[in-house]
Amino acid sequence: MKTVIMLSSLLLNLIVGYGQSGIYHPFPVSNAFWGDHGWNIFNSNLVRNTRFGLNGDTILNGKVYTKVYSLYDSTVTNPHSTYYAAIREENRRIYTIVENSGEEILYDFNLSVGDTLFHHYSLTFHSPQEFYRVVSNIDSLQLFNGEYRKCFVFSGPALSDRVIEGIGSISWTGLFNPLVSDIATNGDQFSVECVKQDETILYLDNPDCDHCFCQLYTGISGIKALEQLIITPNPFSKEATVELVNNLSNATLTLYNVFGQQQLQITNLTGHEITLNRENLPAGLYILRVDDHHKTVASEKTLIID
Repeated sequence: MKTVIMLSSLLLNLIVGYGQSGIYHPFPVSNAFWGDHGWNIFNSNLVRNTRFGLNGDTILNGKVYTKVYSLYDSTVTNPHSTYYAAIREENRRIYTIVENSGEEILYDFNLSVGDTLFHHYSLTFHSPQEFYRVVSNIDSLQLFNGEYRKCFVFSGPALSDRVIEGIGSISWTGLFNPLVSDIATNGDQFSVECVKQDETILYLDNPDCDHCFCQLYTGISGIKALEQLIITPNPFSKEATVELVNNLSNATLTLYNVFGQQQLQITNLTGHEITLNRENLPAGLYILRVDDHHKTVASEKTLIID
C-alpha cells in the first residue's frame, strides 16, 4: 500500500508539473531582477558581479521596449545605475537592442527540439558575430517558488545554454547570455545567482548571495554565523534539536521564512540545546536565528519537509 501511495504521489507531481509548464509565462515588463556572480580563477580580487533590473519604457523605431538597467545597488532608481539595453516581447519572442546594435532576437519560446536559433550580434569580443544554437531538449523545471516552467536546453558550436520561459537564461552570464557566442574569459567565470519578480524568488542558486535581490536574509538584520550552530536532523518534519557551542542564559530563538517574516519565536532559553517543534509551520526553507541578551549569536538555514 505504501508503494502505491508513493507512486500515486509521484504521478500527481508529474501531472501538476506538466500542466503548469504547459501554461505560457510571458517575459516580465516591470519589477524583475537578475543577479549573477563573476570571479577570476587566477586573481581572487577580480570580482564582476552584475545585477539587472527593469525600469520604465522607451520607444525605439516605433516600438515599445522595456528598459534594462545595470544596477548600482539593490534599487532600480539609484542615479548611479546605468542604462544597458531595451527588450520587448512579440509572439513569444524576446527582442533586444544592446548598446548601438540593431534589434536582435534574445529568446524564442516557440522553438521545438531540433530547431535552430540564429544570432547576428555577440557580446564576446574578437568572436564571430553570427552564430547559432540548436534546441537539444525541452523539459519542465521546478522553480524556487514551487511552480513548473518550460526549460529549453541549447547546444551547438556556441556556448551551451539553459533558458526558462519567462525568466531567460540560467547559464553563465544569465539574462543576456544568448548573445555570448564564445568563452574568451582569461580566467573569468560566471554563475547565475538568482532571478526575482514581484518580490517572489523564482530561481535561486546561492541563498547567501550578498549582492543579489534573493538572499534569504532579506528583512533580517544582523544575521551572521558568529558561533557554530547545528540543527539535527536537517531537514526535519516534526522536531529538531538545535545545538550551540556556548551555553545560553536568556536567549530567544526566532524562525523566519525566506521573505524575512517572523514565523515562530521561543523565549527565555537556557543551556546549549534547544528543541524545535514544527507546530503548524508549512513545509519550506527557513532561517533560524538565536539571540542572547539582545545580541545575535548564531543563525542557520533549515528545511521543513512533510
